[in-house]
Amino acid sequence: MRSKVHASSTMVVVNWLLKSHSSYSHLHDPTLPPSDFLFLPKSSATTIEPQQALRLVEHISEGFKRKRKTVAVFFDVAKAFDKVWHASQIYKLHQQQVPDRLVFIIQHYLTNRQFSFRHEKSTSAKRLIRAGVPQGSTLSPLLYSAYTNDIPRPQTGVQLALFADDTALYLSGSNFRIITPRLQKAVDELTRWFQTWRIEVNPEKSAVIFFNYSSIKKKEVIPYNSPTFRINKPPIPWHHKYKYLGITLDKHLHFKDHIKRVRQNAQLYLSRLSGMISKKSKMSLRNKCTLYKVCIRPVMTDAELVFGHADPKALYQLQILQNNFCRRASGAPWYVRNDTLHRDLELLTISKYMQDMSKKFFDTAANHPNPLLQSAVSYEPPPSHHFIRRPRNVLSDPPDELIAEVERAIRRRRHPMPIGRDRRNPQNSNLLGLRTTANQQAASGVFWSVKIGHPTHAGAWIVY
Repeated sequence: MRSKVHASSTMVVVNWLLKSHSSYSHLHDPTLPPSDFLFLPKSSATTIEPQQALRLVEHISEGFKRKRKTVAVFFDVAKAFDKVWHASQIYKLHQQQVPDRLVFIIQHYLTNRQFSFRHEKSTSAKRLIRAGVPQGSTLSPLLYSAYTNDIPRPQTGVQLALFADDTALYLSGSNFRIITPRLQKAVDELTRWFQTWRIEVNPEKSAVIFFNYSSIKKKEVIPYNSPTFRINKPPIPWHHKYKYLGITLDKHLHFKDHIKRVRQNAQLYLSRLSGMISKKSKMSLRNKCTLYKVCIRPVMTDAELVFGHADPKALYQLQILQNNFCRRASGAPWYVRNDTLHRDLELLTISKYMQDMSKKFFDTAANHPNPLLQSAVSYEPPPSHHFIRRPRNVLSDPPDELIAEVERAIRRRRHPMPIGRDRRNPQNSNLLGLRTTANQQAASGVFWSVKIGHPTHAGAWIVY
């Protein structure tokens, strides 16, 4: 047990040292590609993945604005981490001028590893692991990125997007005659590099998407007589959508398929946690909200800076799921307004939360260490009446109806009216001996835990 803990802690230190070295080399040595966002300093995987996808989405959106078409080729690397050639890995670390002591530690970490298979009470003989980096290690993604750092960068205007084993090539142009030969040449060059370093690519699971602006979803995937891209001889199939870095990209960038998928995943989490967040649960409302913010909302809003500018009607499907949580967690009756629930539970609406997170990102993106990301987010967003919406449009979007209602509810909470007052006729007050005022209800944090009685006259109700 001590040796495992010692090895684990040693790899954490080596990971930190290698990241420090890679970050320094990335800023001073052009041989390390800025297209691989895994080398970015002071970033985590949860923030880097959306940044790479955002760069692709911004490029496609810029093409929509200029009425240009974009074709992207997404490569499916089969068993990427299991196919790393150990001798090549050590060779490339030396080529990157990693200190010899670190290379020596990594070499001992990768080589002379063994595995065995156990079924019930039978165990196979041990076999030597001749390739691959250990799964689950914090060092493995960085080693794979170092293994692929010399991936060829196209010189014909084709853009390369790389994050660990997720690789994509894309190019914009006015027609297919310009895009096809240049993109196929880049695919051939990348395929030869994959074969040289024993990286296997699955053409059947790879995909090509033709991105073209349309306000409605078109059934045809590509125009008639479109060319076929190939990896060696096998063709790469054309697709209407593809999941890249956890984000479902469709050919029109409507993101409806992505929103539908994340809503289904969040609904699954919500159903599994129903026993803990239902009104019969003994868990406090504060803990229920914390559980929702930690386990359910991140599933819906992951990579919000990429798809936060989608159609508000599509995004409202996520808001409906949050409304359902508020009602189930609080046990509120049907007549309680959603803005009241959000105010009392201190929950931001989905659109407001995504807007705040996007603003936080774009405020810091201007000083980002990667020049590719800086150039991707440095633009003026189209006006609100423009037919194209881009990620920066979220920052200038006016609040929707629910956000406005929540803000008005917060203002009313600061200056509440006594319970029983007729809001349509403020002169009519029907307290009828009721001693509890709205200020006292506000102190308890519950405004809607009252019963509605019979009306004594038009526009007034007895609250008891």
